[in-house]
Amino acid sequence: MAMHSPGLLPDVPEDVHQRIFQCSPNAALLRDADGIVLAVNAAFEALFGVDAAEVVGRDLRAVVRPAVDRDGDGGGEVWSLSGAAFLRETRWGAHDGGTVDVSLSQFPVGDSGGKTISCVIFRDISGRRRAEEQLDAAERKYRSIFENAVEGIFQTTPGGRYLEANRTLARIYGFVSVAEMTEYFRDIKNQLYVDPRRRDDFVRRLSAHDEVHNFESQIRKKDGAVIWISENARVVRDASGEAVYYEGTVVDITDRKRAEEQLAAQRAYFDQLFANSPQAIALIDMHRNIVDANHAFENLFGFRAEEIKGFGMRTYIVPDHLLGECESTRNAILSGNTLVRETFRQHRDGRLIPVSMIGFPIEIGGRVQGIVYVYQDISERKAFEEQITHQAFHDALTGLPNRSLFADRLDRALTRGKRRSDYQYAVLMIDLNKFKGINDTLGHQAGDQLLIEVSRRLLSCVRTMDTVARLGGDEFAIILEELKSKKEVMTVVERIGTVLGRPCVLCGSTVTPGASIGIVLRTLDYTSAEDILRDADIAMYRAKESGRTSMIFDRQMHQEILEAITLEADLRAALERGELLLHYQPIVDVQSGRIEGFEALVRWDHPIRGLVPPVRFIPLAEETGLILPLGRFVITEACRQLRSWQLTMPEAGALSVSVNVSCRQFVKDGLVEHVSGVLAETGLDPACLKLEITESVLMHDAQHTAGELNRLKKLGVKIAIDDFGTGYSSLSYLRQLPIDHLKIDRSFISGDDCNGESQEIVKSIIALARSLGLTVIAEGVEHQDQLDKLRFADCDKAQGFMFSRPVDKDAALQLLREALDGGCGCSPV
Repeated sequence: MAMHSPGLLPDVPEDVHQRIFQCSPNAALLRDADGIVLAVNAAFEALFGVDAAEVVGRDLRAVVRPAVDRDGDGGGEVWSLSGAAFLRETRWGAHDGGTVDVSLSQFPVGDSGGKTISCVIFRDISGRRRAEEQLDAAERKYRSIFENAVEGIFQTTPGGRYLEANRTLARIYGFVSVAEMTEYFRDIKNQLYVDPRRRDDFVRRLSAHDEVHNFESQIRKKDGAVIWISENARVVRDASGEAVYYEGTVVDITDRKRAEEQLAAQRAYFDQLFANSPQAIALIDMHRNIVDANHAFENLFGFRAEEIKGFGMRTYIVPDHLLGECESTRNAILSGNTLVRETFRQHRDGRLIPVSMIGFPIEIGGRVQGIVYVYQDISERKAFEEQITHQAFHDALTGLPNRSLFADRLDRALTRGKRRSDYQYAVLMIDLNKFKGINDTLGHQAGDQLLIEVSRRLLSCVRTMDTVARLGGDEFAIILEELKSKKEVMTVVERIGTVLGRPCVLCGSTVTPGASIGIVLRTLDYTSAEDILRDADIAMYRAKESGRTSMIFDRQMHQEILEAITLEADLRAALERGELLLHYQPIVDVQSGRIEGFEALVRWDHPIRGLVPPVRFIPLAEETGLILPLGRFVITEACRQLRSWQLTMPEAGALSVSVNVSCRQFVKDGLVEHVSGVLAETGLDPACLKLEITESVLMHDAQHTAGELNRLKKLGVKIAIDDFGTGYSSLSYLRQLPIDHLKIDRSFISGDDCNGESQEIVKSIIALARSLGLTVIAEGVEHQDQLDKLRFADCDKAQGFMFSRPVDKDAALQLLREALDGGCGCSPV
């Protein structure tokens, strides 16, 4: 082997350079200064997909040329080099239209004909380029993830300085950029954590386990706001095991914490509401078992929650007879309904408790998962309602059913009578005879005692199936049921009359109540309970009016009542239509026979009934209050007529007219004003008007009556006491009141015993009148002997059929004219 000096090639075959060129794994070509390809190797053909014959002799740029590289440079300067050496990585276009990443090197290898020959080597770096691109893409991807992660990502030194962080972490902590944040934090422990000891706990856990999960802490943001974060982190150690840094993530859990706090607060509210609610609450699962029960439930039903959890509630508190109701309630609630009802539940000791129950479904995730039952003890309310109901339908004083309950039971009896042909019942209406007098004389306490005693006595007279009720005041009613005959009813009536006729002691005084009883026997003929009560009431008043203990209702009574109602309506219409008129009966001087005046007496000329007697309509007017307009009419018409006569016959200027005034006219205000107005309107001398009142008016309200009489006296009107001797008058009243005349009742003049005791009474009345300075007028004089006795007794005036019956105004005027002419033996003053 030949030796060669250093730096010199050893002896090699002459074609070695050609072989190196041809066998090089890198694509290579020879080109001249003009870019003409002189030679290419096999690797070039393979790399660019061309044959040597296609390339040699041609301008390389016509075959392959640099593509736009990463820098946007097409590599055109490659051809401007005049054989100068360079090395460059670029991308070349392949023959098939593809591109190839190559590392391009060019260097001169000699010259030919004065032109530089250069060798161009293309080393395929596509694989490396792809790896680099993949690595670059991965870098960009993970950098994007790092920068855009929804979690904050960090690397810190164990000492507490940030090595790396993403923008999310900066935003969580309130910074604009990561740089601002890392510059700000020099000591994470004291600057970041609200409680610096949390950083110590964080480091301690990392040191012990090399990782921390869900580590929650309160931190302070840049602006001072406090938020909650959750950290996950691990320790990165070097080869020697020393902690190099910590890396991890941070999540802002402030909203979650607030939600948890709110949830915890709501849970606390619910727990306290459940535990401390005064209402009993039980939670039931879908298998009917008790999940929980509160203290109120334990107190209400006597079971401890721990005893009954996991067991069916029906076993403990639902009464057997309400199991069906309980099941239907459960099904309704599981259908999604809230149910409210009042029912009964059972205590541990077996007693039933009335409760108000609310049941509603528990929904979790849109599905019913159980039931809540809420119970409230309504025992007191139920007792109160029963008390109120009892009070609403019972009399507070006697405890008997009141009018409402009586009417309800009477309705039931009426209905029962329609259903059963064998059912018979009767109704009694009872009114005490002396109740008002006892109340007025012994007081209301005595009256209450009487009502209680009467209630007790009435109950003793009937069976338990019968009803005794107090309708109001001293009025009682009884329903006698399941009767077989009228005799049974009358036996009870007699028994009631007997027991109420027995004396009783009230407030130290002995009284005998007595009663009037109305009876309705033929109840099957009725269709209305009100009609039965009405007719029993009618019968009772008829018994009272007749002085009998009892009376059975008959249809005639009803007809009479209807007639009275019709008569009342007709009387109202008569007042409006002017159907009433006055008749006049003369009052004469007993000694001379002269006409002193007239008594005006109202008459009713009914268009159908004809002349209705006063005894028919005056009591009706008193009862209905029509006496007030009727009385005003009589006063007005009497004064007007008398004044007309006086103007026609001046000789009768001293003639008077007497008008009866009822008790009701005195009770109601306005009598004096009406009289004053009529006198002013007619121009009649007040002394010519005489108002006649009965003794009952004096006794009704003495103080008010005295005041009204004195006002009338101031007007100049004369006052007479009518029907004197039939009632009771105190002599002190006669002395104190402004009375002018006493009218002796007709029963003492023309009665059955007018010759005996009555004559002495007449003399006594006249003597009394003389002592008081009063004038005496005798009513009912029908015969001469009666007039003679009055003259003998020194009576002043008289009236009666002996002189004239009451006549109309024209006949009265004729009497006056005849008296003036001397035709009747009497002459007016």
